[in-house]
Amino acid sequence: MITLGSRSFAGPFLAPLWSPPKAAAVYAVMAPGWRLLTFRALDFDHATELTLNSLRQHPKYAEWLRIVGTEWNLYIATHELSFSTDAQRAAVVKELGREYRPEFKPLNAPEAPSLGTLLLAQAMRNNKG
Repeated sequence: MITLGSRSFAGPFLAPLWSPPKAAAVYAVMAPGWRLLTFRALDFDHATELTLNSLRQHPKYAEWLRIVGTEWNLYIATHELSFSTDAQRAAVVKELGREYRPEFKPLNAPEAPSLGTLLLAQAMRNNKG
């Protein structure tokens, strides 16, 4: 399970090995993060019936592959919405687009230590022994 925005999603699952749910769902296309077992959503969409082939035929599929490099770096997470209408799923996708904030921060964030601070901390650790 992974939480994106205010919704819980099953996964993320490696796209080539993914077994799609048998119900209508909203899905997140994800890329691995810089740290082990971290992921970031590239895009959200919805479908009445999810299949790997329908994912591969998505208009943005080539763009997702350019970002992750290979299908083996592409992950899918799903939020099932059984018996939902197309409009209800589209509203959830729109809501996720507004709410989702990735858990990583850019390197130039003010809270990130400078290179000098990191080198000083390393030198202090090495001199304690």
